[in-house]
Amino acid sequence: MSEERGVPAEVIEVVGRTGMHGESTQIKCKILDGENKGRILTRNCIGPLRVGDYIMLLETAREVRKLVRK
Repeated sequence: MSEERGVPAEVIEVVGRTGMHGESTQIKCKILDGENKGRILTRNCIGPLRVGDYIMLLETAREVRKLVRK
């Protein structure tokens, strides 16, 4: 059995900040490889991110709840 190191994805939109203290960024990203290639996911990420950045996702089946603006 081969170990996968992750699936590349491109950040296409920065939705907003989330978490108790705004430490996470909610983004929309497009999967570039694997069985979910072309799918657009909403994920929470920690660290500086901009549109056009590439990230490696360890799994592509889960999606987060959308941010609710008040």
